[in-house]
Amino acid sequence: MESRDGVAAERQAGWHARVLGYAHLEGPDGQRVRMDRRAATLLAYLGVEGPSSKAAVSLLLWPDSPPATVRNNMRQLLRRLRLGCGGTDLVDGDAQRLGLSPHVTLDLARLKGAAGRPLPPDVLQALRQGTGVGLLPGVHFDDCDELSRWLDGARAAVEGWVRSAREAEVQRRMDTRDWTTALALAQAWVQHEPESEQAGRHLIRLHYLLGDRGAALAAFERLRTTLSHDLGVSPMPETLALVRGIEKDAQWMAAPSSPRPALPMSVLRPPVLAGRRHALRQLQEGLEAGQLLFITGDAGSGKTRLAEEFAASVGTWFRLEARPGDQEVPYASQTRALRAYLARRPGLSMPDWVRTELSRILPELGNAAALPPLTSEADALRFYEAHAEAMRLLHEGDEVIVVDDVQYWDQASAKLFMYSLTRMMEQKHAAAARPPLFIDCYRKGELPPYSEANVRKLVDTGLARVIELGPLALDAVRELLAGLELPGAEPHAEALTRYTGGNPLYIVETLKHLIETDALQKDWPRRLPPPGRVGPLIQRRLERLSPLARLTAQLAARADLHFRAALAPEALQVSAAELHEALTELEAAQLLVAERFTHDLVFEAVHASVSDSAACFLHGRLARTFERDGAPAIVLAHHWMEAGQEERALPFLLAAAHSDERLLPKGQAAGHYARAAALLEAAGRAREAASAREAEARCRQTEATPTPGSSGVER
Repeated sequence: MESRDGVAAERQAGWHARVLGYAHLEGPDGQRVRMDRRAATLLAYLGVEGPSSKAAVSLLLWPDSPPATVRNNMRQLLRRLRLGCGGTDLVDGDAQRLGLSPHVTLDLARLKGAAGRPLPPDVLQALRQGTGVGLLPGVHFDDCDELSRWLDGARAAVEGWVRSAREAEVQRRMDTRDWTTALALAQAWVQHEPESEQAGRHLIRLHYLLGDRGAALAAFERLRTTLSHDLGVSPMPETLALVRGIEKDAQWMAAPSSPRPALPMSVLRPPVLAGRRHALRQLQEGLEAGQLLFITGDAGSGKTRLAEEFAASVGTWFRLEARPGDQEVPYASQTRALRAYLARRPGLSMPDWVRTELSRILPELGNAAALPPLTSEADALRFYEAHAEAMRLLHEGDEVIVVDDVQYWDQASAKLFMYSLTRMMEQKHAAAARPPLFIDCYRKGELPPYSEANVRKLVDTGLARVIELGPLALDAVRELLAGLELPGAEPHAEALTRYTGGNPLYIVETLKHLIETDALQKDWPRRLPPPGRVGPLIQRRLERLSPLARLTAQLAARADLHFRAALAPEALQVSAAELHEALTELEAAQLLVAERFTHDLVFEAVHASVSDSAACFLHGRLARTFERDGAPAIVLAHHWMEAGQEERALPFLLAAAHSDERLLPKGQAAGHYARAAALLEAAGRAREAASAREAEARCRQTEATPTPGSSGVER
């Protein structure tokens, strides 16, 4: 254990800069000197980034000042630091570079470099107390966007370093049987992250090792309550096993952690499509009848797998998908579909009038000239006809199109697609060409009203049929397990069926969990997370990720349909190599593949794992990154709103309303105007609010105006 003498000995070495917690300088004689926000941020920047370009750092601190002023400001800043330390230079450099002087030690740099080594006494003391470990709390740079972005990223990095330092130091203290220090660290960790089961297990274990069995069991009850209330999960088997041993008052020794076993390929994609023979017969009958096919079922019931297997048996096929969030952006689903079609056929020639009309939702097809809004039914008809002609050309030769997650399809896209499909069906009778077979998959009970009504119309007129997938029966589960060829799996068939309710995804996720916890060839666990929920299992896989991989997954969940790996390095302030490593880890864990989540339930579990404060941070980083990338106004408005910065969201919300008003339907534009008006009213901007209300009323009046396709069916 360290003594005060160790800290005193450190002070004799020179000046110490503290940027974790309250920013200040400490001298060799114990004196304290306050630092202003830019001085503290300069030292933090050099501690994180190392020696840096003087010009780049200066522009970061004073982005809007003339070059001469910037240079003078930097000279004055360095001079203030030097005078505050009695003439000691804390920053070395020349006209080109800046770096930390050997005369100063920085707590942030020592935390960053502590991996694998004992913590310095002052950093250890801060972690033990549970305070003073955040980077420059309360410091903001709303007037310096680039600097604010860097500070957000550095704070996220510090949070990861703190977590890693706590874990390593607790383990080191336990290995040396310094349980008292380890207990103080674990208590501070639990106070900072009460939902961390890893921290909770350390606390339970250390109370017991120190002879306080009652405190250990009380710590477990607090952990169980937090997990249930905040995350909706139960403690992991490792935690339950630890507590059972304590309840028996048995001697317990920590077992070394082992690497996670690799998941067999058969589990990543089961080779046998079990229990779906009846559904396959219905699909074949629908194909022969020339019907549009809908596959529905609960989340994880195997809708997509069945559609893909059947499509492959028919011929060449292509897969599209809608994504959560599409319903908030008119034409989002169909725009994505069109871009996917065009990417398959880059040399396709389309009439000029078709390209011009499509440029309303695909600007890259236009000539950069703004088109007039659709103000009449004739204008809208031309837009719809252009899309129908494009669909006919793009689908020539296609045999099967699989459309996944139709429950997310936005209303404008649905109307546009169904108008085009109707035209294709009409042309089928007038020509030999046959439109492709469309197989649409959606979650049972989650279709929006406009889609649910239209599915009924299609089925009632004989143009479509719905194939509903139920859970797997026991025999089908046995068939699935036999196809996996996993030693030890088949004896669990009855328990798996009971535990998962026969949901194929739950079965596979449960098997992954049993493999990763080395429990597959043992008796069925006495306790597992509640049946019917895959979220707790995914939550445990999230906890095993590195901090950057977990943060990348959470960023992807908050970015939703707009996530692109190319933008993540800027949003997270990491290098491309670091991001590649994180994405590789996420793919290995079967959470993220090709910039999308492996399943909607994975997306939902990751999305729910983000705390409110972390969500504000991530949405702020996404808003800034998307703003640079030229994302749609409604996307920027959404992220600024979620970041809690309504003032910055307002101009984008109004821009989105103006943009939506140029296209149908008017109801969504009216909704954006109404939201903007409410924000303006709350901000006391009465005149602008009144203008937004007038625009809302204008859109409401035209909302009910008939449009092409309104008398037909919609998706």
